[in-house]
Amino acid sequence: MDVGVWMRAEVLAHKLEAREEPNPEQAWNLSRWPTRLSAQEQHRLFVASDGAWRGYFTLNAEGLYSPNDVSAAFTLLFDTRSWTPIAPVPVKHFRGFTYNVPPATPHGTTTASASD
Repeated sequence: MDVGVWMRAEVLAHKLEAREEPNPEQAWNLSRWPTRLSAQEQHRLFVASDGAWRGYFTLNAEGLYSPNDVSAAFTLLFDTRSWTPIAPVPVKHFRGFTYNVPPATPHGTTTASASD
């Protein structure tokens, strides 16, 4: 299952810089847990920034819960080395998260159209 979030460009840049750190794991906090992530399968965190979907990270199988953090009690964890850029897909700014994400086609590859 895939979930998408909006990041400011400088936040995404910071996450991508972490690929070179000894611990490349990063986090994204949410006010509620994306219930569709409950199934036992690989999950991806799609990132929108500057008006378009930019790519995705592979989520870790486990997340964190901090009951004392009333604004963002849930934390998704991901390895920044899993970043996979995609061709930009326009999207309007949104808050929280969405399940409405683009196809996971890595940038530089093509897919057959529905008419092929």
